[in-house]
Amino acid sequence: METTILIPTDFKMSSIEPLKSLLQFQKEDTIRVILVHGIYQSNSISDLLFFDQSDLKLEMAGKSFLQRVYNLESELAPKIESIQILFFSGFTSHSFDQFAEANGVDRIIIPYELEFDWSHKKSMDILPFLKKSKIIKQLIAWDNNEYSSKSNQAYVTALV
Repeated sequence: METTILIPTDFKMSSIEPLKSLLQFQKEDTIRVILVHGIYQSNSISDLLFFDQSDLKLEMAGKSFLQRVYNLESELAPKIESIQILFFSGFTSHSFDQFAEANGVDRIIIPYELEFDWSHKKSMDILPFLKKSKIIKQLIAWDNNEYSSKSNQAYVTALV
């Protein structure tokens, strides 16, 4: 059985660190991971016509983050079917629900007490949309201290 999970990302390594250890708690055969980042879209018709997600991924995430995602996808196969990076640009809960439905999201992983960095000029905080969604949410927490980072421990705290 395949499951699609959605994880918010700010393109920092800390937002994908727990992915490996999170898999030990998953009972599904294969998992499709969607890393989502909220962006403000321009209202300019020419900007919208020439919008290219791959250019924006490279600009916002950087080569090292994209390489780490690629390596994780290879390392965690066959448990992970794919890891995609997508952008959400809506302004309402309904638009987020449509985004999630179109991408077949079964569960949302919300990192507990992780401080996201939405400082890029196009970045938008999507956590309010995730929390309001009717999709099953799984809160996870992990320590970023030296011991926990080395052992890559994640702790599943609650299903909401």
